[in-house]
Amino acid sequence: MEIKENEYSIEFSQDFSVSAEILFEAWTAADKLKQWWHPMGDSLSEVHNIVEEGGEITYDFEKGEFRVTGKYQEVKLNENLVYSWNWDFSNELPDEKYLLTIRFENTDSGSILHIKQEGLPGEEAALPHQDAWKTALENLKSFLENADTPTDSVKSDEGMNDRSGGYNELPEQAKVGGG
Repeated sequence: MEIKENEYSIEFSQDFSVSAEILFEAWTAADKLKQWWHPMGDSLSEVHNIVEEGGEITYDFEKGEFRVTGKYQEVKLNENLVYSWNWDFSNELPDEKYLLTIRFENTDSGSILHIKQEGLPGEEAALPHQDAWKTALENLKSFLENADTPTDSVKSDEGMNDRSGGYNELPEQAKVGGG
């Protein structure tokens, strides 16, 4: 993981062994996001995520202590997301507003996720965000590397017929005892 620290923004890059398309889905699909993203030890209860320019984001959490909202400014499926990233707290903490740029890049061995968070008030304020991103990216990597991705050995139904019984075989390769 590479970290670049600027006065008002932080940047991260993380390698993954999956394609950018799978990574993009894990980042944006509610059922996937709920499995790996647990900011401040909380879990997502509701996800409203319209992945299109102008689409809105609302993440509600089980403890109800905060909510994340935003709006997509730029969407290039499986490549790039730019969106506002607003943290609304129900306690005495001040609300926080940021801009996120997320890039998904395919590589020979999988993909790289690039994150840029802008709008931090300074270096000291960036420290808890760095720790949170490190944890989130570790969780995402673990989720993707341990995911039970279904493997479908049936590439097509070409050559299948009623005698195949659902096996991926040619008719002349019908199972023993087949009629």
